Order: sequence, then C-alpha cells, then structure tokens
Amino acid sequence: MNEVLSRAVRACDDRVVDVAVHWSEQGGRHDTAEEQEDAYLVAAMASAALGAAQARRGFAHGMPLNDRKVAVDGAATEAAEKILRRAPFRIRVAAGEGERDDSPGAHSGQWLGIQNETSPKVDAVFDYVDGTELVAENLPGALTLGGFGGDVRAVPDLQAYAVLAPVDLLEDLDLGPSPEASVIPVLDRIAKAVGKTPDSLTVSTHSVASKPMHSTLIELMRGQGSEVLVPERVTVEPPYLLSLIGLSRPRIDTMIGAIGLSELVFAAGLIDLIAPDHGFTFCLASIAGPRAEPDLTNLDALFNFSEDEEIALRAAGWDKDRPYTSKDLVRPGSSRASALFAVTDNPALGVSGPRSDEEGVVHVEGFLVKPGARVGRIKLGYRR
Repeated sequence: MNEVLSRAVRACDDRVVDVAVHWSEQGGRHDTAEEQEDAYLVAAMASAALGAAQARRGFAHGMPLNDRKVAVDGAATEAAEKILRRAPFRIRVAAGEGERDDSPGAHSGQWLGIQNETSPKVDAVFDYVDGTELVAENLPGALTLGGFGGDVRAVPDLQAYAVLAPVDLLEDLDLGPSPEASVIPVLDRIAKAVGKTPDSLTVSTHSVASKPMHSTLIELMRGQGSEVLVPERVTVEPPYLLSLIGLSRPRIDTMIGAIGLSELVFAAGLIDLIAPDHGFTFCLASIAGPRAEPDLTNLDALFNFSEDEEIALRAAGWDKDRPYTSKDLVRPGSSRASALFAVTDNPALGVSGPRSDEEGVVHVEGFLVKPGARVGRIKLGYRR
C-alpha cells in the first residue's frame, strides 16, 4: 500500500521525488478510488504547506502583518488548488476560509476537480493554512488542513461555540443561556461521563492574545481546578484532538470555546476518523460581534449577529437559536480521510516545517488519517 500511495502522489505532482509513509498499523480496506482520493489530498495539502512556507521569502522589510498573511494564504491556495483542479473526480467544498473577508482560500460551494456529472464526487473541507499569523511571524504550530467525506453539510464562513464530549452526552449538554453560565455544569457532566472529577479534567480552549473574550471562561474553568490549556498566540485545534489517540500530549478530556465553522467541520471529520465515540455540541456564533467589541472579557458578543450573518445562515438552512451536534456537520461514519502538513515546526506532533537537505531536496512532513484511527506519517521530498 505504501508504494501504491507513493506512486500515486508522485503522479499528482511531478515536483515530488520521494514519498515515505509509515503507518500506525497495517490492514484495512483500500480500493483504487480511495487511493486516488488520498493521493490528491496528500499532494494538495503538502503543496500548500510548501507554498505557504516559501511565501516568506517574498516578505519586504516592514511589510504589514495583514499583507504578510494575505501573501501566505494566497501562496497556499494557489499551490493546493493547482493540484486539486487536476483531480479526476469532483470535489465539492463544503467548508473553507476566506470568503467572508474576500481573502485567498477555499470557499463553501466551490467546485474543484473534473466537472463531469458522471464522475465520482467527494465533499471536502479545506483550511490551506490554519495559523496564518504563525507563518507570517515564523512561529511554530501552523498546519495545512484538508478532509474528504461522503456527507458533509455546507456551512457559511462564521463561528461556533463548541464543546467536545462523549457522543452519548451531546444531546444532554445545555450550552445556554451563556457560555460562562453553563460551563461549570458542562464540566461536571463531562467529568462524570469520563469517570473523573472536574479538578482532574484537561481542557483545551482558545488564545486570549488577539481578543480577551475567553478570559472569564478560562478563569471559571480554572476555578474548578481543571487544567486549562491556553495557546499563547493562535489556536490550531488538530494537535489537541490527536492527543485522543496518543499523537500529542497531554491528552485532553474536552475542548471548550469559540471555533471557526470551517475548523469545526474539519474537527468533526477528524473525530469521526479517530474517536467516533466523541463529538461536538455547538451553537452558531458571530464573527462581526466580537470584532465590534474586541475588549470584552466574556463571550456575549459571539451571539450578536450582523444582518448579513443572519441572512447567510438562513440561506444555508441554519438556525442561530438552536444547538447542533457533530452529526449535523458530518454524517457518522462518512469521513474518508484527513490530511495535515506542517507549515512551521510543530513540536506537539513531532513534525517539521519544509526544509532542505544537503542535496537540495525540500522535505515536507505531515499525516494522513484514515478510518479506525489509522495514521500514516508522511514525508515528501520536492526537487528544488
């Protein structure tokens, strides 16, 4: 299987001279169509990582941060979609970032690959660079993210307030009337479900570097004695989720906080592959609200939707006043594959950003994740 995948990836991108794959375990079904999908997903996400990393070479002295971020996103998008447009199957993008701010990136409703109605179709979610600011400032932790599935619901480019918990608990968790008011009962329910006490839980949440709105939530959770993992700069969720199968440490018990809808769709697909006994419950949330009140230390502004946001939600068939769960994003058991590659060094996952060896070959490192928590650690070599 490794040699088949290696040959298929090299066929997708003639710059690739070597593909090394090491699986966590062997076996499992893997048909020809699946091999083809995996190859294009791997080739596209690895190419995005390479393009994003190389975009730093074009940064001019004193270049504003936002301009650097746009350059990174643009390079990654161009690199990934050059591969994806050549795919011999149809790719319907169900979730992507950038549409709202007219930034480079995948957009919900976009089609890639061959446009032939008789060709096979996959649903996809892409975030060509999760952690663009980290790349722009050459900080660790940025990843490219891509996933294929058979039944992914399209989402607008907004946010959610979400909680990761055992599947059997999702319908019973009450996220209202506000995150701060509900978080202690939610922690109590999760602790009981996993056989722990609240003060022994490990919770991942979100950075307060750009906005302090998670501050009160973090204080409440820490007041319960829980270990709360707060990223210093930008939140990139997959390493925390992969702790559920031992790919990073410490292992989390739950994830609580605001998350972009496209990232949540990717996370739901990843959980479907690695830990289907877990899932998310979530409420839809605004981007405009927190932007209008950046100094708030609570999450109230998450639910101050703009008129345009409400129109977008209604048009896509979403209700801002009701809770949802992962199965409303990704039908259980329908995820086919997820791929993630390092744009900058990722100590949590033990992969490095693109770098050249003595012979001038540029190596890109990441993972391909398949159903049943089968994980392939992948290293691609590109000729200069």
